Amino acid sequence: MGKIKSIGMAEARPRLTQLVEEVSNGGEPYLIVSGSRVKAVLVGVSQYNDMVERLEDLSDSAELLEAELDHEPTMPFEEHLKSKQQRSSVPTGS
Repeated sequence: MGKIKSIGMAEARPRLTQLVEEVSNGGEPYLIVSGSRVKAVLVGVSQYNDMVERLEDLSDSAELLEAELDHEPTMPFEEHLKSKQQRSSVPTGS
């Protein structure tokens, strides 16, 4: 990711369609500025989804590290899925 561009709210308003097309086609995000304060970030949905996925991955990694530091038992994800499938396929006594 390169340098984030900034644009004033007054300048962005009439160019919004163009700016949205730009970021949705992989362009760099824009900081939307009003006065001297950043009010929002205009980013393409693909880049937004990538950021959310990375944050979720980092959160999962942090939880695993915390569990290891606390000496809590952990298991590989594939093993977790297998045990979950086995539990859901066990017939109940109903």
